[in-house]
Amino acid sequence: MQLLKNRIFLSALCLILAAGVSFFLLPRFYESKSTTVTVLRAATDIPAGTEIQDKHLVSTEVGSYGLPEDVMNDKSLIIGKIAQTDIAKGDYFFPQKLGGTIASELLDRIAANNQRLVTISVPSIAAGLSSHLRSGDIVTVTVFTDKSPDGQNASPQAIIYPELKGLEVYSAENARAQDTAQVQKQQAESQSSTGDPIVKAVTLIVTEAQAERLIQAEYTGKLHLIFEKRGVSREQ
Repeated sequence: MQLLKNRIFLSALCLILAAGVSFFLLPRFYESKSTTVTVLRAATDIPAGTEIQDKHLVSTEVGSYGLPEDVMNDKSLIIGKIAQTDIAKGDYFFPQKLGGTIASELLDRIAANNQRLVTISVPSIAAGLSSHLRSGDIVTVTVFTDKSPDGQNASPQAIIYPELKGLEVYSAENARAQDTAQVQKQQAESQSSTGDPIVKAVTLIVTEAQAERLIQAEYTGKLHLIFEKRGVSREQ
């Protein structure tokens, strides 16, 4: 008889607890899950080193349940910052992804070696090695000109200066200043990309003397790149 009373008591207690959960805890749980907030996300793919502008941001309404606490939703704290890593379309913004300057070990190395960055124009698809050029590649820059050293008209010739051999490519961009390797990667992964993989400008790591020679060549002739060897690819 005592055992029966204990079972009846335990059953009643379980029913009371179940009712409490059903009427008090579950409604609050689902209410918290259904609450939505407006957050800022990346409107497009943002390469590392890009200064964040208003066009890079899009407001989206999402559920607040499970949303990381450090998600940034204040435009004033995002616009003008520099992307420290690649930010994919739809990603949230976090403090660790943004900074005041470009964080780059490569740039530190360039500065430590007293080197320079010089960007040259690519006059044709062939001159820029079509869509095959990558950051880290080693190239020779050939100058095609119809001028003599003193500026007079001369027979067209291709000149390979010794100081313009073995130059390292810092980046290769299309006409919209997009990294062409990144554009090709997106296209290969069937991601939506309106970028052109054809190189229109190349930034090279050079010495001061090489920079001077490149600038002179840029304004006196047409530059053509010759591939030497594949270097270590880097994400920009």
